[in-house]
Amino acid sequence: MSVRYAILGLLAQKPRHGYEVIRALEDRFHGFYSPSAGSVYPTLQLLEDMGYVKSSEQDGKKVYTITKISVMPGY
Repeated sequence: MSVRYAILGLLAQKPRHGYEVIRALEDRFHGFYSPSAGSVYPTLQLLEDMGYVKSSEQDGKKVYTITKISVMPGY
């Protein structure tokens, strides 16, 4: 499974900041895969650049939310 799709799946459940995404991925893969910040944060930025997620500042943290385009058929 691509990290992009896994992140989009997590963000479809609820908005999360980067550290929450990392921890949720570790939980999803039962500790067999532990993504680094160096792979998650650039992927979040790429998804934002592509229009699939948007970010907002909450309590000093960048929180990512899935966009409508991410859940449209054909995307």
